[in-house]
Amino acid sequence: MRNCILRLTPYALFLTVLAGCGYHLAGSNRLPSNIRTIAVPVFYNETFEPSVENTITTAVKQEFLTNSRLAVVNDPEEADLVLKGKIVSFGLTPLTFDRSKSVVLEYRVRIRVEVAIENRRTQKVLWKDAGMESSAEYAINPDTAANRVAQDHAIAEAGKQFAEDVVHRVLEGF
Repeated sequence: MRNCILRLTPYALFLTVLAGCGYHLAGSNRLPSNIRTIAVPVFYNETFEPSVENTITTAVKQEFLTNSRLAVVNDPEEADLVLKGKIVSFGLTPLTFDRSKSVVLEYRVRIRVEVAIENRRTQKVLWKDAGMESSAEYAINPDTAANRVAQDHAIAEAGKQFAEDVVHRVLEGF
């Protein structure tokens, strides 16, 4: 019995230190237990990039559905939380060039989003970030259609990164 206690003591000490430092196990949730649902209306798009708001909104909803205890509801009136977003900038930054042909070989898609979480019952904004940014790269293809597919794929990748960040922040208590 004494040997068992001696072997378990370092583990108990380790867990105590982690708890004291603010660490917690992955998958835990710091939201109050009465928060069970979230609505994610389609983000507002202030850019000229078509359909980027649908891609980002879908990515956020999917991330909540996949990785959270919050149920996603369509009607904000039925939700405990409402996540509102506004895409404020979309840009393509050239990354690599072929100087001999004066052409861009690779671009980085950058998307900046303002996001806010509102408690629907109290109508108080619980968290707001005016500058969440995500990005992804893609290679240029000589075929225009294939190039657009690659750009759309990069937008979806940036949207997934953004969604992961938002869900993590919401579940961590902002």
